[in-house]
Amino acid sequence: MINLTRYLNAVCRTVLRRMRVFFNQAFRHFRIHSIRFEISIIYTVILGIILLVFSGVFYGILSRTLYAEFDGDLRAKAEEIAQNIVTYLNVKGEEPQALKFAAEKTIASDGKTLRRWWYIGFERGWFERLDKQDLSGDYINFAGPDGSSIVHSKNMTPEALAIFAQTGTAGAKESSFRYVVIDARKTRIVNYPFSLGSNGRYLLQVGSSPKPIILLLQDWMMSIFLSIPVILLLTSFIGYMLASRILRPIEKITRTARNITYQDLSMRVQSQDFYKETNSLSHAFNDMISRLEKSFKHIEEFSAHVAHELKTPLTIIRGETELALYADRSIEEYKKALKVNLEETEKILTTVEDLLFLAKMDYQPEAFHFGPVNFNEFLNEICQQAKILCLNKKIKVDYACPEDILFFVKADRVHLRRLFFNLIDNAIKFTPQGGHISIEAKAERMELRLTITDNGPGIPQEHLEKIFNRFYRIDGQRVGTGLGLNIAMTIAKIHRGDILVSSQLGSGTSFTVTLPLISKQAVLPAGV
Repeated sequence: MINLTRYLNAVCRTVLRRMRVFFNQAFRHFRIHSIRFEISIIYTVILGIILLVFSGVFYGILSRTLYAEFDGDLRAKAEEIAQNIVTYLNVKGEEPQALKFAAEKTIASDGKTLRRWWYIGFERGWFERLDKQDLSGDYINFAGPDGSSIVHSKNMTPEALAIFAQTGTAGAKESSFRYVVIDARKTRIVNYPFSLGSNGRYLLQVGSSPKPIILLLQDWMMSIFLSIPVILLLTSFIGYMLASRILRPIEKITRTARNITYQDLSMRVQSQDFYKETNSLSHAFNDMISRLEKSFKHIEEFSAHVAHELKTPLTIIRGETELALYADRSIEEYKKALKVNLEETEKILTTVEDLLFLAKMDYQPEAFHFGPVNFNEFLNEICQQAKILCLNKKIKVDYACPEDILFFVKADRVHLRRLFFNLIDNAIKFTPQGGHISIEAKAERMELRLTITDNGPGIPQEHLEKIFNRFYRIDGQRVGTGLGLNIAMTIAKIHRGDILVSSQLGSGTSFTVTLPLISKQAVLPAGV
């Protein structure tokens, strides 16, 4: 017995401990300004309002229906009593003795069996009909044309007769209902006037207590008021479960976000079982992390490239300065050192300017001012200036542009000029002495294609996809800052265009710039 008691105590403690843990975890989330809390409360409040409104409406309909049926039953009893009296008088005649006999046997029988063995024929059938009525619990009064009571049920007291006499008259044309209080009980009375041939109009009054209906409605309301709190309690629990299920994807995203650091941006939210809305959130979150990962990687690579690009000229400047200061030098040697330092400083300034320009294009797109540009005139200016740049290396520049069609593009003239000069400058750097560069413009539908081709050494195929990256140089080449092609591609993208490259080793390289046209106009012959 002692072991059983200890076992039951241990089980009770375990159950209570687990219940405490469960409710602590459940209600830990019910905090003000919490989505879970608000969803649960709103869900419960809305259901509570619906239940109360429904209960009120249903109570009104139910009570009206029950009281209407109660009035109908009262009226039916009065009609049946009147019909019994009329039926007896139609056979036995309308003498006062027959009327009193029929009224007494119908109204004042107090529920006892009326049939006797000597009754035969009509009277036996009439009494059998009376035996089926149950009027023992009702107040019944049969009043004459003058309002005086002729016959009344045995449960009627003088006070009750006085109250009944005040509620109706035999001269009324239609039946009516009234509530009265008899012996401290609420009673519903129907006043039913009817005619008995030449004897005039009589009044039949039937009263009954609506207590069964009141008790039924009270029991129903009590059950409703007891069940609603239980339903709302269950509803709050269900609302909590639903809110937890709805917020589960948010919690998963939160856990993933907490585990992401700048050292590891590879984590992503898996959204196979999410809702449509949270799927959009998870996709947006994953896209944001991807952009951040790309940006961090870009910053890391960019910082490494900048450090590498600036380290070389700074090292040269430092070395030249140390050599100049190490011992007394001639004026020519000092000038040489200063010249080297100036060249390296110019390289640093060029790199910094290019970086600032790229940053400006990335974060200040409003710096571009677009407008219609006559590309034929623009290209002619570019080609004339390119010929001047090629004079030192005696490079021949050929350019071809349709003369019968004018091309118009929507562009920023200053930045578009920089795009083409970066490509032309790149072609001049890699074109040998006495080589040639061709520039050709043509249109395909509503797209302008400008191709710049040189006859330089060409670019290996494995490098073609990387030459537009910042600070990228082919192994062994230290020409330029490695930013020119990246700047050109960035400008082309901002103009909704692109740059394509093709190359063959030993034959040269071609860069093709594509730009959207806004219009093409045919040039009319002179004199037309």
